[in-house]
Amino acid sequence: MRVLFLTDSPISVSGGSERFLRNLVNGLPREQFSINVVQLCDEPRQAARLHEAAISAWVEVRHLPCGAVYDRSGLRAYRILRHRVLHEGFHIIQSQHENADVLNALLPRGPLGAIRISNRRDTGFLKSPRLRLASRFLNHRYDRIVAPTPAVLDAVASSEGARRTRMQCIPNGVDAARFRPGDASSGQRVRSSLGLPSDALLVVCVADLFAVKRHVDLIDAFARVHGEFPQAHVLLIGDGPLRGAIEARARECHVADAVHLLGSRRDVDALLPAMDLFVLASETEGLSNAILEAQACGLPVVATKTGGNPDIVDAERGLLVEPHHPVALAGAIGSLLRDPALRARMGAAARTRVVRDHSLEAMTQAYAALYREHAHVR
Repeated sequence: MRVLFLTDSPISVSGGSERFLRNLVNGLPREQFSINVVQLCDEPRQAARLHEAAISAWVEVRHLPCGAVYDRSGLRAYRILRHRVLHEGFHIIQSQHENADVLNALLPRGPLGAIRISNRRDTGFLKSPRLRLASRFLNHRYDRIVAPTPAVLDAVASSEGARRTRMQCIPNGVDAARFRPGDASSGQRVRSSLGLPSDALLVVCVADLFAVKRHVDLIDAFARVHGEFPQAHVLLIGDGPLRGAIEARARECHVADAVHLLGSRRDVDALLPAMDLFVLASETEGLSNAILEAQACGLPVVATKTGGNPDIVDAERGLLVEPHHPVALAGAIGSLLRDPALRARMGAAARTRVVRDHSLEAMTQAYAALYREHAHVR
């Protein structure tokens, strides 16, 4: 079965939607699927391609720059993709993000009668009014709209008028064999490698440094509890344009010595098990891969009550607070830092559910079943 994936961002870089697509294309059985990925963007700089080696060699990956679907680069991208669909043929065309979705909806089905799938990774917070209006007119052209959480599907139905009969929820999956709890010695090795004291309490956030992730709220919250927990440190894993602003906020809050910006890392699976608490302060989310990976490593989670977060963070596995509320965030962080036994119980419960409900194999099998059910395979 021939599958064409369209995405607005390069899958070799860090990020939740990029990680999802890497996991999916790597997990689909090679003997059953021929995979093509077209990234509608410029090639990233070499230093940003942290996960290039993690993409299976049999997956064909190309770049096709597209600044916006309604400018000349968008028209060029459409013409190239249209030629490929008509001359090569695909059974499935699946898109994620704004430009990719519009192009997918407009493409012909080609000689193999391609099924169009729009994969929504978030609630559409980045969509301009023009793109949101376009989606209302184009959603009927998708055979399926898939999302990892009902919260995203609800947003698509309410804001874009999409029909629920064409929607399907397939939760994200994580590699629970790779992301797993560590032991005390590995935790000490990580602390030593980062130059941190052996008794340090480590609060970690894995999220690229964009405004929507609200790192400034995490810094403000941490500053409120640092006096009670002087041995606590915050580790921020990820990179982005707000690095300078986040460093400045840490200085303003007098916690710069305890806030560590580690940048994008290949070894997140080795770092997470050494942490004590995972925090995500985003103002919006889909179904966070970062949370699931932290839970797979046995960490309790403090997160904001937005998007799919309530689906995976409940009272047995962590604490939820309202977005844009550093005071409430500080209260939740403090309550868990005070209680190591509670952290351990929550982390163990989180790991158990991830293994049961969010395995990478289950996610991949669900997509493969979707493709087999709807594709016109001759």
